[in-house]
Amino acid sequence: MAEGWGIVNLCINLVLAGATVFLAKKTSGLAASTEAMVKESKESSQRELGVQTWLHLKERFDSMEMEKARRELADDMERYSSIYHDDVQETVLNLFEDIGTLYKLGLLHQHLAGSTFSYHACGWWECAQPYIAEERRMNSDDPSIFKDFEDFAATMKKRYPSVDNVKFLQDELIVGLSE
Repeated sequence: MAEGWGIVNLCINLVLAGATVFLAKKTSGLAASTEAMVKESKESSQRELGVQTWLHLKERFDSMEMEKARRELADDMERYSSIYHDDVQETVLNLFEDIGTLYKLGLLHQHLAGSTFSYHACGWWECAQPYIAEERRMNSDDPSIFKDFEDFAATMKKRYPSVDNVKFLQDELIVGLSE
């Protein structure tokens, strides 16, 4: 009789071992599916954040206050001299520094940022060079001043290798006035 129970126990153990292997494989599959869903969800959230950030910056860039700041900066850059350095408002430059920082951190949709801001980033970077160089010089030659703007403009230069500074500033002098 004891011999019969040994065979029954062996069969039960084999069935349990098979069921355990089956459950382990299914659990592994569920874990892989969950990991894929989490990755997809994270990427989707990151894209949405990048688009929302772009929308906010685009709205800021297109605002009447920024159009006025762009006109004023264009006027300042047309006649720039270190004598007038302290009179220059950095509103536009700070916007592009913010854009550059968000772009660098991956918090801004790269394609949308490039298609929206590349021309102006390159134009403002080129036109503001004398001012930025003087600002850095006045601050112990600090290369971090407007560094994210510089890096963003350098990246965007692939789209606009050269900008006609005279035409750029002329266009910025009248931005928002015809509407």
